[in-house]
Amino acid sequence: MTVKHLQKVFFPGTINERHVLKDVNLTILPGDFVAVIGNNGAGKSTLLNTIAGTLTTDAGELELAGHRMTKRPVAYRARWLSRVFQDPKMGTAGELSVAQNLTLAERHTGSLSLKWYRQAGQTQRYRTLLAPLQMGLEDRLTTQVKYLSGGQRQALSLLMATLSHPDLLLLDEHTAALDPQTSAQVMDLTERIVTTQHLTTLMITHKLSDALRYGNRLVMVQDGQIKLDVRGQAKAQLRQADLMDLFTA
Repeated sequence: MTVKHLQKVFFPGTINERHVLKDVNLTILPGDFVAVIGNNGAGKSTLLNTIAGTLTTDAGELELAGHRMTKRPVAYRARWLSRVFQDPKMGTAGELSVAQNLTLAERHTGSLSLKWYRQAGQTQRYRTLLAPLQMGLEDRLTTQVKYLSGGQRQALSLLMATLSHPDLLLLDEHTAALDPQTSAQVMDLTERIVTTQHLTTLMITHKLSDALRYGNRLVMVQDGQIKLDVRGQAKAQLRQADLMDLFTA
């Protein structure tokens, strides 16, 4: 994923004008797991939304898997990227069963049949896919998703988002709405899936501990610009106090 000279201005030409992204340049290498931090209003969520296509760019270029994404709609980008939202309800269809949600994730075509999972051993295959989540979902294939807990629903969203092995996985503060214990469980699951599938991942988080613990790379966005970009040993040597000093500075 390549981001070149990205600019985003809200309410241009008015008293409320806000220049949120200021000439942002970022290259995400294949296999990178990038944790993005920043204070409120820094521009990190705007950066993710411009990559996803839910916000248009005012200037700059976006390229993913050799394809120019700059002016492309969300549906076009979905061929190469997947997203897990902060709200567990946004990544799943509550009125459909667990199995039907998995079917949607795998067979998003005009000829989709939500009964497909009952054919050719798909039920057992879905049980095998769900069991490693350690959420008990393999025994709830016919349960409507709206009856699941937030953690179960977010774990299902994560599985659905990664079934297609996307070129880029976007995690939009995907544990922020969960209690601390469930958040830790979903983060461990995230690391396991990302590592096993070697997925290139961009994760927005407010939790400095998660940013330090997970991923091979940490990016700090401040005032619409990238102020810090570290990886490997340099990232491993960072401590929360170091990040707090950078926030203050």
